[in-house]
Amino acid sequence: MHVGLDFGTTNSTAAVFDGERLQLIPLDPVSASPTVMPSALFIGRGGELLMGQRAIDHYTAANVGREIIYERRAIGSLDLTFASVGTVTRDVYALVDANIPGRLFQSMKTALRDASYTTTDVFGTPWSLEELIATLLREIKRQVEDFTGERITSMTVGRPVHYAPTAAGDSLAIRRMRQACELAGLPEVSFLEEPVAAAHAYTRDMDRLRHVLVFDFGGGTLDVTIMALSPDGRREVKATEGVPIGGDLLDSRVVMGALQPYFGAGARLGPRKLPLPAFLLEHLQSWQEILDLHTPRELAVIDEAILSGDRPVELRALRALVRGNYGLPLFRAVEQGKRRLSEQDEAAIRMDVPEIQFEHRLRRVEFERLIGPDTRAIAACVDRALAAAAVAPPEVNVVLRTGGSSRIPRFVQLLAERFGEERLLALDSFTSVGAGLAIAAWEQRARRR
Repeated sequence: MHVGLDFGTTNSTAAVFDGERLQLIPLDPVSASPTVMPSALFIGRGGELLMGQRAIDHYTAANVGREIIYERRAIGSLDLTFASVGTVTRDVYALVDANIPGRLFQSMKTALRDASYTTTDVFGTPWSLEELIATLLREIKRQVEDFTGERITSMTVGRPVHYAPTAAGDSLAIRRMRQACELAGLPEVSFLEEPVAAAHAYTRDMDRLRHVLVFDFGGGTLDVTIMALSPDGRREVKATEGVPIGGDLLDSRVVMGALQPYFGAGARLGPRKLPLPAFLLEHLQSWQEILDLHTPRELAVIDEAILSGDRPVELRALRALVRGNYGLPLFRAVEQGKRRLSEQDEAAIRMDVPEIQFEHRLRRVEFERLIGPDTRAIAACVDRALAAAAVAPPEVNVVLRTGGSSRIPRFVQLLAERFGEERLLALDSFTSVGAGLAIAAWEQRARRR
């Protein structure tokens, strides 16, 4: 059995194809769409492992609103050698969250390009990034084999055109992803660029050569591929391009550009009217980075700011955001508001929890202003792909949009301006890549036979 696997930044899908019938695998029975599993892993204090929607739900129920309690614990000893004294052994202590029920890992695919992310301590056990991803992949493999009743013999796994803006970052990410697949026990793994896979999911009766541009915009990256499709079924990749811009980054733009004032941005402290330390607000870029403010040192800075600042209500909201673990709900509210903007001109982003009460009316025009630099970078990426393929916009017969962020009106407009609205075709935002990978896996096997 040859399986296509789309391991995504936000969601994952898997599919099988037998030459006639394409079948998406229900990886997550708890998810709103069982064939789309959130790429999330929860590791509990007792070692329990939860994947997908269960991981997110369990973390949210156990952590949100929970106040952190720090304890000073011995973590080992350290030998210090001094010329005039000799060797002295000192006990080493650390402040740890004494009542944290578990850790939640999301957007692990994005971390593949980060050389500084090697291991993380999970209740005294070091976990590498490869091991975390392998745990999720192992569960996907089990779900596929349980559902089909067959043993997987090979897998075609999707990868972005570029994991990182540098060749070194790309190479590192590919190497680490391959190692994760090996640790998970995935058999005979091959990799295929995700937009190329999406083109495999596009099937039309053709009487002539067609140029297809695939615009694959997911949670972590934007990938563009231009392919030539022949009437006899042959596919030729003319060019691939990509940038590390995805839906997660767009969510961050909203928080950093529109919501910071609700958490103390602009506050002045003390009689000298000093600005709020910048590092506090810089940690609002992702819900994971908000967790880094949980240390007693950072919390003491926030408490002092509340006492001396001219915006105590907003600064207390910042403290509640950190102490109450409300970072994940904040970013979920932003993501939901962003999605509504695809259908509406305005969307409310609100929070109503102890000490955090606000409602921001985010207009589409404001959102488009916040993501302006990313829009320009994506437009340049599309233009580079056209130049590399030596294909002019009028020669592109169809533009395939896939990935959740490909629904955003500003990017639909960008493509329509270049190619014409009549040439745009939306594939299933969350399953088309997985489906295309399954078709590609079957075609690869057929050629070998």
